[in-house]
Amino acid sequence: MNKLLMLLVLVGCKTEAPLPTGQIAFVRGGLIAPAGNGGRAVGGDREFLERAWTPGEAVRLTTVQDEAPANAECQRLFSVDLGDVDSLVSMGIEAPNTALAWSPDGSRLAVGTYTGDVVVVDGWTGEVVAKRSLAETMVKAVAWSPDGRVVYAGEQSPDAYLHALKATDLSDLWRHRLADDLETSPPPPAAEIYGVYTLPGAYTIDVLSGGDLLVSALHSWPTDGGRRNTSRLYRFGPDGEPHMAWPHEGVADAILKFPRIDEATDRVAVFVTRNAEGPPPDLPVGGAQTLTLSSFDEVGRFVADPLKPHFASARAWEAFDVAGDTLFVGYSDGRARLWSPDSHRDVELGTPVLAGDVPISATLGWGFLRGDEFVVNTGTTNIPWGSNTTATRPPEAHPRENTVWAHGLDGVLRWTWRGEHVIQGLSPSPDGRHLVVGAGKRNADDRRDLFGALLFRLDGEGSGPDRLQAFCPTESPIFFRQALHNDGRVAVAEFPFSTPDDAVAGEYRVTVLR
Repeated sequence: MNKLLMLLVLVGCKTEAPLPTGQIAFVRGGLIAPAGNGGRAVGGDREFLERAWTPGEAVRLTTVQDEAPANAECQRLFSVDLGDVDSLVSMGIEAPNTALAWSPDGSRLAVGTYTGDVVVVDGWTGEVVAKRSLAETMVKAVAWSPDGRVVYAGEQSPDAYLHALKATDLSDLWRHRLADDLETSPPPPAAEIYGVYTLPGAYTIDVLSGGDLLVSALHSWPTDGGRRNTSRLYRFGPDGEPHMAWPHEGVADAILKFPRIDEATDRVAVFVTRNAEGPPPDLPVGGAQTLTLSSFDEVGRFVADPLKPHFASARAWEAFDVAGDTLFVGYSDGRARLWSPDSHRDVELGTPVLAGDVPISATLGWGFLRGDEFVVNTGTTNIPWGSNTTATRPPEAHPRENTVWAHGLDGVLRWTWRGEHVIQGLSPSPDGRHLVVGAGKRNADDRRDLFGALLFRLDGEGSGPDRLQAFCPTESPIFFRQALHNDGRVAVAEFPFSTPDDAVAGEYRVTVLR
């Protein structure tokens, strides 16, 4: 072979240099890779590429290559600082209230903070689009108009304003002072870290399909004569005009908590509680009231008997939902109740059991209806407040604590999941196909590797462990309300926490994970 032919053969056999490995993250439904691979920009000079992958698959991109793992990873896309709350944490506050809401197209995230800020950030990169501070307030709720042009924010403040803000710069479009109905209270002293919760506020904002707002507002505060409650449901038009309110005749002498909506059947339900003095009003205190969504006409009500001897009343937190004439309530005594006008069914999950001679129970904290089933959690172990025991703390864990449950409406268990995490909130995706379960502050130990968000699949068959798609760890505990987008991004609010040596660790920030 002559020299020219040999040179041509050598040139023809030359191979490309191998691409770097170990730089691709295989997340649910896509990849996160260094910039320059043709994807959507995310925080940290990286890109997200939406594409399916299978375990063991060799994936080659423009600048990197790798082999897909057996299970999906979870990556932090970005974090945005929300201010300094270390002094509040050191004074004993558990978790600063934080509101989160994705825009309808998922391009932006609205955040309402404990310190009174409304922030809009890019939903992929975390770049701050707009920020505004509201005076003497905590931002209790945020929501978006259906066209994404308006951010609604509800204050807990002496005025309890409901704001409509232009999404691009958070300038005012209109506002409504709810304290005109609820009455006002003065700002509490700075040393009263829970004093803000005695102010009137817009606790929830639900935007209906036609653009109207359903707002629940309440005020519970101490007076010289004891304690007072005022509360009311409102339906506002997109222009800020109040179309109607319930009770029709004026504010309720009670607390109307966390309304749930079923637009398809023209229903809204609200749980009714009360901590004021005086004769009880003509309301289902300790129970639920259903109304028509279109006119706030009363449809039905029920009150559950307390689970004696351990509980003097039946209370609920955010395990509550409505679908047509079916109501679901998860009680602090560990019972899940399904109620209709003709019947009711109780499912005992965290109800009291004896640990030696000490009764222990596990509260049902968060839950919702989904088609022909309900999904709910049991929380950490507690001693029922009506018990006669002298024990100050549970001697052992309730056998069903910190568990996620899915039951059919017939009461039959569909699936369940339990890990080492302390559950802080259940948030389904808007399409109802996925669920994020928060993992929050721990009281039994100082482990930090169990903070974060657990992502579950709700569709299809399988046990609880089969449905767990990923665990997304965070550096700090997370607040009990998360925001899960249909595409798999989850927004959580991290907050600082006290360490065993009385220091403060962690940051107050919003983090988006994929």
